[in-house]
Amino acid sequence: MLSKGGGRRNGVTRDLEGGVREGERFGGSDGSVDGPRFKDLGGMDGVLEELKMEVIIPLYHPQLTKHLRVRILFHGPPGCRKTKLTHAIADETRVPSYKLSAIELVSGVSGASEENIRELFSKAYRTAPSIVFIDEIDAIASKTENLQKEMEQHIVTQLLTCMDESHRVVKPNDAEESALPSDKRNSEAKSDGSTRGPGYVLVIGATNRPDAIDPTFRRPGRFDREIALGIPDENARAQILSVLTRNLRVEGAFDVMKIASSTPGFVGADLAALTNKKGNLAMKRVIDVRKVELLGELADGEDAEEWWRKPWSPEEMANLSINMADFEEAAKLVQPSFRGEGFSAIPNVKWEDVGGLHSLRHDFDRYIVRRIKNPKDYMGFGVDLETGFLLYGPPGCGKTLIAKADANKAGANFLHIKGPEILNKYVDESELANRTLFTRARTCALCILFFDEVLVTLSNLNTLSSV
Repeated sequence: MLSKGGGRRNGVTRDLEGGVREGERFGGSDGSVDGPRFKDLGGMDGVLEELKMEVIIPLYHPQLTKHLRVRILFHGPPGCRKTKLTHAIADETRVPSYKLSAIELVSGVSGASEENIRELFSKAYRTAPSIVFIDEIDAIASKTENLQKEMEQHIVTQLLTCMDESHRVVKPNDAEESALPSDKRNSEAKSDGSTRGPGYVLVIGATNRPDAIDPTFRRPGRFDREIALGIPDENARAQILSVLTRNLRVEGAFDVMKIASSTPGFVGADLAALTNKKGNLAMKRVIDVRKVELLGELADGEDAEEWWRKPWSPEEMANLSINMADFEEAAKLVQPSFRGEGFSAIPNVKWEDVGGLHSLRHDFDRYIVRRIKNPKDYMGFGVDLETGFLLYGPPGCGKTLIAKADANKAGANFLHIKGPEILNKYVDESELANRTLFTRARTCALCILFFDEVLVTLSNLNTLSSV
């Protein structure tokens, strides 16, 4: 169920029997918008522009829904605002929207899960055009070979069936008609002269593991549009921070770009946590100062432990503000959440930490750093970026240190892979590890992949290929 505060929310809620019942919808058609707006999604201009052409404009203008033939799969690391983007689409287009976690659809009673899915889509069709948002869809749309029980296969089949029934002629609030077979329902709708057009249901799925989803969901006609919400770059982080701090009282000079440059690898959720943390630090700073002042003003006989009960004056409230030092301190305390998911970040090693090797440094600056920082200049001359370099030398000569320093100077994420990590004795597992690795790299772009002990990997691959 939706947990965003301040507005009408979930279109589907759970009852005690494990079924689905209709509740309040968010993003209703009454013109009120209580959830996030597009202006609250900093750093997503490219994604929003893409969605406007295919989804947002047709949903906002119902007469265009007959031309809407797309379903969307959002994927990316945790905290990249997949759910918030879906809420914004629903609230801006003012269409009924139903959000449910895939885990909540699953019931222990045989047949109940399939009934939950049918009822969810039935409610969506009765209020079409509408949106069905299934979070963590990989939990119920896993690959067929990974399904352990027959019930799980039935759930996948039912979800595919409901997604295939994308257009229906449905009368408003006609529950009995929605229970009829589709062919009979359509014939009755046409015979009564109804002018209501096909009710389109936009299905949006979200996952952190797109490779875990069964390929039958990722073909045209189902999730035919996949949008990767990757890790924001420095400019996108600056836009997100501008949105998060626009209503804050800031003391002195406030450099958003400086904060953005000091938070590589942070996604939207991490930046929100950073903003909350700096608020806590600012409050602690103000309270510490106030404590010292109040303790110095205590009269004889007053209990020193009761200082915190003193009311705040209007002047003290007016002086509450944050400063750059609060942000800089918070950035040291908040760690990017995706680092535990196998993604990369810009290393903190600089060329000043590397002694000598001036000639090699010049070569890296020429072939990598400049081309990453100034891609348009090289594209204008038709010069492509070299995509592979081989560093060789005895152990301890600084190969890894050099690669990290170069990534830091180029402002690129750095993904360190040790050769044996991508090898697996089981069939197709090594190939899967490689695909996953490069998918992560594309999500973290710009990204430098550093294969350590690559000779071990290549020699083992040659051995395996000869078996």
